[in-house]
Formats: sequence, structure tokens, C-alpha cells
Amino acid sequence: MYSKAMLIYNQAAGQGELEDLLKDIVPKLAPSIKEFTLYQTEKAGDTEALCVENGSKVDLILIMGGDGTVHECVNGLMQQAGRPTVGILPTGTCNDLSRSLNCSKLEDAVDAILAGQTTDIDIISQNDRYFSNFSGVGLITEASKEIEESTKESFGKLGYIISAIRSLKEPTPFSYEVTTNTGIKKSGEAVMIVAMNGQYIGTVGLFKDVISLNDGILHMIIVKEAGATLLKNMYNQARTDEGWLDDPEQLEMLNVSQCSLTTSPVLDIDSDGEKIDNTPVTYLVHEKALTFIHHQ
Repeated sequence: MYSKAMLIYNQAAGQGELEDLLKDIVPKLAPSIKEFTLYQTEKAGDTEALCVENGSKVDLILIMGGDGTVHECVNGLMQQAGRPTVGILPTGTCNDLSRSLNCSKLEDAVDAILAGQTTDIDIISQNDRYFSNFSGVGLITEASKEIEESTKESFGKLGYIISAIRSLKEPTPFSYEVTTNTGIKKSGEAVMIVAMNGQYIGTVGLFKDVISLNDGILHMIIVKEAGATLLKNMYNQARTDEGWLDDPEQLEMLNVSQCSLTTSPVLDIDSDGEKIDNTPVTYLVHEKALTFIHHQ
């Protein structure tokens, strides 16, 4: 089915079970791949470099790891014209993009790869970088900074970012201005702004009925106040996945294809779990820019 494929795996993936995972997965995939190469990364940036170097040479790139490894892959492939199909073999804590692709379980991902099930998804440019799932400022960045790597797994079971937000007693408000390419301006004070392309943050599905990976829309969610009602809704959804209990007044959603965001003070940006940028920021939707394996 595939002429050339490469599997990039994070040596920290699988929390010590990597060898067993590879022994199980590779024999299942190999009969459908004529030339199959495995690469082990050693440090941050390796996945991005491998995707830049090999993106035009293969027709399938498999990423074994978490959201950070996928983030590197997306940035590598968006830098050059060769853009093969991407399959995620989820071994991270949250695997948020995999959840939107119905591939949060390894066995589902393998089945979809073998069946050749794909979907084209939007990718968002964020200044000079790219993301596939979300980008946020305010509470979401503050909360993720509070969590040590050793505790991510236990938090992840309930939505580790949302759980951390719930524990923050005094969120810090900031001034913002969002300007769209159509001339719409929104300004005021907020405690968190999240630009959503995917449907999950920290394993929690947010607005799954209105957000799609390939609708050509970036959903700017402005959280004006982190009151008890909003946090109760987030926490209960993290626990039950039954949806929002109420329609919180503290939320505003702005649907855009391109916009700029400025804040005062300047804020760090959390992009798919990576914090390597800050405001001001310009977002632009690149419609159906990458093809991903999708379990139907």
C-alpha cells in the first residue's frame, strides 16, 4: 500500500515500554510498506529536522509520541513542499490531536493506517511557526507551567490543564485586542484566550459540536472571567465528558480565517503544549494543508 514510510519515535515515548510497542506494531505495518525506515530522536528539534529532510522522499510519516512530537512534525512538513500522509501512533500523555482524529488508541491508529483512512486537516500559522490543535495565552499557559512532567499522567486522566486551571486561586487578567482580516475588532480584559483548530485540550473535548479540523475556521475562545460556574463546567466535562452543564456568560467565541492578537502585558503563548513564542501574534488558517490518518 505504501512505497516508502518512516517511523519517527521519541525515545521517551511509552514510558519505558517503547521496545514492546515497536515489537507489536512494526510487524503489523511492515507487510503494507515496501521500504520501512525507523528513526529514533534524541533531543528536541530532531523530529522537525527529519521531516524537513525526508518529507518529499516518503509517502507516509508515522509519529510515535505525544503532542510535542506531532507539533515538531507539523512544523517540519509545513516548511517545504513535500507533504506525505502523517499517521500518529499515540504514546504521549494527552494525545489531543489523535483524539480529534479518532486515533487515541494505538490499535485504532494501526487499523486506520492499514485501511488507508485519511482526512485533510487545516494547519494554522502562528507568526513564523505552525500548530495543528490549539494556541493559547493567559490561564492555559500559567496552568501548564505549574505542572511537573512527573505529574502529567495523573492530571491527564481528568484533563491535566483543566484540573490545573481549577486549582489556580487568582487568575491574572490582561488587556487584549483581536483584529480580523475582515475589519472586526474585539477588545477588553480576559484571563484566557485560546485559538482552537482541534477539539481537545488536556484530553478534554471542548465545543466538539462546532469545531472541526477541516472547516477552514480558527475558533478564538475568549474567557473573560474564570468564575466558579465556568470552572465547574470545565471540571465536570473533564470528569464525565457529558458536555457543558450551562452556557457560561464569561465565554465569547469568534470564528476567523485570519486575525491578529495583541495583549498588555506581553504574554507567553502555549502552542500545542510548546512555549516558544509570545504576543503579539498573527494567526492564519491554511486550509486542508496536511493529510492525516483518521480512524472512521
